[in-house]
Amino acid sequence: MTCHALRTLVLAALLPLAACARQPEQTPVERTQTNEQGCTRQRSVGPQDAYADPAPLKQACVGPYLLELPQNYFDNQIGTEHDGSFALALEYPSLQPFKPGERKSFNKDVFARTFSINYSYVDRIDVHQSLRNAYTPMEFERDDPAASLKLRLQGEEVHGLVPYYADMERIRAYLRARGLADDAPGMQDRSHRDWYVARDRNGDIQTIVKCTSRGVTESGVRFSEGRMIRSEESELPECDHFFILPEYRIRARVTYVRAALKDWHRIEQRAGELLVGSISKK
Repeated sequence: MTCHALRTLVLAALLPLAACARQPEQTPVERTQTNEQGCTRQRSVGPQDAYADPAPLKQACVGPYLLELPQNYFDNQIGTEHDGSFALALEYPSLQPFKPGERKSFNKDVFARTFSINYSYVDRIDVHQSLRNAYTPMEFERDDPAASLKLRLQGEEVHGLVPYYADMERIRAYLRARGLADDAPGMQDRSHRDWYVARDRNGDIQTIVKCTSRGVTESGVRFSEGRMIRSEESELPECDHFFILPEYRIRARVTYVRAALKDWHRIEQRAGELLVGSISKK
């Protein structure tokens, strides 16, 4: 046998061994996950069935609080994401969860009547300050009419909220002074939001809702047989609603179409009760 043939035979024998050596060891799937505040949740491992009815309970953590909810309450209708993050999604105006799997066949009507809820545990600053940050301009924004309550147009009470409308005349003047043209982004009504606030007995803001400017007159939705559906209008005005649960050090953010603003208090109450009622007693 020649040296070349011998070398080829040896290499052929070693190659399978080398391939085996390169294969990493299988890492066991972690069945629990613990966050910084010590909350440990059971993870969902393997394929998940969003259409399972009744929907199985899934766990999620918000700070130190362990929540247990049927999986159809979650935005993706199967539970938390792999890193433990999550949002809840309920249907407006019923404020009830979607049927199992209903959000998997996502369409414009489902999108229009969805209101989503995100909870954040606040442990590095005062929880009241976390809400103030939602309406207090940063240093570089102090002269920006869109970033400050005092530079907005206060209006008459709407649905139990005091509106602070975007002052588009002042905003456009502010942007022009910085060299922006009249057709630049930020010059249009749809680029800015009106703010609506509710105050407590001491006059402190306890709720703030930021909605598409009143200059956008379309609602983007209509009702059919008691259900909200998407209209043929091009715009779909929306709102971001912020409030806190001080005793739990949690700030909540709820997003919904502007047409639901009239039910802001009912939505806020539902979002708060849903969190508290879902905390595991184990």
